[in-house]
Amino acid sequence: MKGNCPLGRRSATCLKVILVLFCLCFPEMRALPAGGEASSAAPPAELSAAPPPLDLDNVTALFAQVAVGGGYSTIFALLNTGSTDLSGRLLLTDSSGNAMAVALRSPPVGSATDAVFADSMDILIPRGGAKFIAAEPLSAGDDTRAGWARVESSGGTLGGVATFQLVEAGELKTIAGVLAADAVGAATIPVSNDGSQERFTGYAVANPSAGDINIKIVVVNENGEPLETLVLPSLNPLGPGKQIARFLHEDSPRLQFKGSMVLIADTGKRFSVVALIQDRGLFTAVPVIPEKAAHVN
Repeated sequence: MKGNCPLGRRSATCLKVILVLFCLCFPEMRALPAGGEASSAAPPAELSAAPPPLDLDNVTALFAQVAVGGGYSTIFALLNTGSTDLSGRLLLTDSSGNAMAVALRSPPVGSATDAVFADSMDILIPRGGAKFIAAEPLSAGDDTRAGWARVESSGGTLGGVATFQLVEAGELKTIAGVLAADAVGAATIPVSNDGSQERFTGYAVANPSAGDINIKIVVVNENGEPLETLVLPSLNPLGPGKQIARFLHEDSPRLQFKGSMVLIADTGKRFSVVALIQDRGLFTAVPVIPEKAAHVN
């Protein structure tokens, strides 16, 4: 990321994964389509805005990472395990906090089903049922964009996963899934960085609320001892609807480190977070623990 990321030897595919999962949260790092020029296609006039909700209690699922364009698509699998029907709306937001216009359709990706060009879609899932929605670029040549998504719903019990995949020349190059999660006030991410093995831990954070949020990061060793507290300008504050992504070693030069990183928001504030490990060019989503040890503050 941003040139100072010692990731060693990387294939073109691995580099694209790094950009999508993390660096694309910074506009200057966004990939360009073939030909070197950004898409100039204007979104349809009927697109509606998707501002963050005033009340997070209406949000029943958060997906902290979404990617579309440049060969990427994201498939949402939404399930209702409740005893009543579920109705609601899936909404997409880009990393700058703006409505994220995409083509929404039923999978498989690239199918002939009619697409809805919008930043959101109504959903109705019967009890015990499931709904699958593919998010694709508005035009085939669009550059890659990253963002996050949320579901606001009532009735039923919602769960799901957002799976983003990269396809080049009809061949699947990479695929990763992000589980639906709740907004949290604190989160703990395991860290096992090893520069000699090209293994690094990264994270993406989204602010799903309508106000600014401040988030600090506490680096904790294997013995549970806090080593340092990071107060990053990009997270203090993180504006409404915005998303940022980093590798831990960008801000804490610990290339040989085992322990954890703890994200802590202002009292009463909540955020969405996803974590990922890059290990010798392979990428794995890491489950985030939605709490922290009491002595870590």
